[in-house]
Amino acid sequence: MATRTFSVAVRRRLYAFARSLASAFTDSRRQRFLTDMIPGLVIAHHVHLAAIARAVCGGRANAHAAEKRLSRHLGSEHWDMSPLADKMLADAARLVGDDTLIPADLTDLAKPYARKLEGLGHVHDGSDPDERLAAGYAVFEAYARLGRWQLFPLLLEPLKTYAGAPTSENEEILRHVTAIHRATAGKGTWVLDRGFDRRNLFGPLVRKKVAFVARLLGNRHVQAADGRTLPASALAEELRPVRWPRRARRGYTACARVRLPEVSDQEFLLVAHWRRPGVRVLLLLVSPQARRPGRRAEWFVKAYRRRWGVEDATRGVKQSFALEAFLVRSWRSLRRLLWLVGWAFWWLNLWGEPGYDRLLRALWAHPWRLPKGVVYLFDWIARMLHYVLHPKPRIQMAPS
Repeated sequence: MATRTFSVAVRRRLYAFARSLASAFTDSRRQRFLTDMIPGLVIAHHVHLAAIARAVCGGRANAHAAEKRLSRHLGSEHWDMSPLADKMLADAARLVGDDTLIPADLTDLAKPYARKLEGLGHVHDGSDPDERLAAGYAVFEAYARLGRWQLFPLLLEPLKTYAGAPTSENEEILRHVTAIHRATAGKGTWVLDRGFDRRNLFGPLVRKKVAFVARLLGNRHVQAADGRTLPASALAEELRPVRWPRRARRGYTACARVRLPEVSDQEFLLVAHWRRPGVRVLLLLVSPQARRPGRRAEWFVKAYRRRWGVEDATRGVKQSFALEAFLVRSWRSLRRLLWLVGWAFWWLNLWGEPGYDRLLRALWAHPWRLPKGVVYLFDWIARMLHYVLHPKPRIQMAPS
């Protein structure tokens, strides 16, 4: 496929996708805003409205006027953009099956030098080696894990509790999980990291019949089958093999039935996994709803390892769109910007679908591609499309 023909075909796909989302709104001005913003995020590789305006104008129109128009629509209180978020949740929920993994996480948008942004709170800066507190926002994100690398966003929402709202982080997380659980009709298995090891979360999740696999800190006390109450790490030591099995090339996994009396009277499953002798044990707590026929302890370990995809998604959202560099000031604009980034991220994940095989092969054989291996396929696709579609792409030169 010729270079020019390829770029035309990609643009046609991208703008058709944006027009399908904009068709939900009857106002032609809102439709134009959406058909500019979503392709602009992909092409510009940035969330700055000035960069998006330059990407979609391509030197043929006044970029400054386009930037002002985008800013005005993004923060306008005269229209409701929530149907776009509702459609994201509904479309992603239809992709969730009984064995689909739903990784969720809390991430930060640190703005250490910000002072006047609406709803600005204090979060732990994940990019700081010491994880010191910094001004910023906390964002709850959940994805449907499909295929080898695809992650379709279910929900991207900033937490209001860090902005001073009369609520708590646990209440907001439970509200978002409940909305997704209702949309998916109870399908899928949630995969949660150690930050969700809280009794105030486990209890409501079990009562709502949410299937989840959560990593434990190790100091949580559990009740063993013989009635003893001891830390989960101590119970795992009892499950550790005396001699390492010869055939355990992928690690050794053991499990035990436990109870959490302060959470529920139902029985949980504690899964312990050692990758090799002498390393720290991986402790997983499996909810009663996640214990289904055919799922062995190794299945839950594999499922948790695939949770790392949400870290890749966070990396892709933050770096592929430079999300932490946003310059919008209002809470309304921030929420809408997150939804738009979610849809741009969605379209990039469509490149793993069979309908994009021809374009992906053409991108792989593109003359601008450097002859080296690709580690993160999503990041590579996003950057190559920026090079191909942008009128003046930001080429990163190799260090001399």
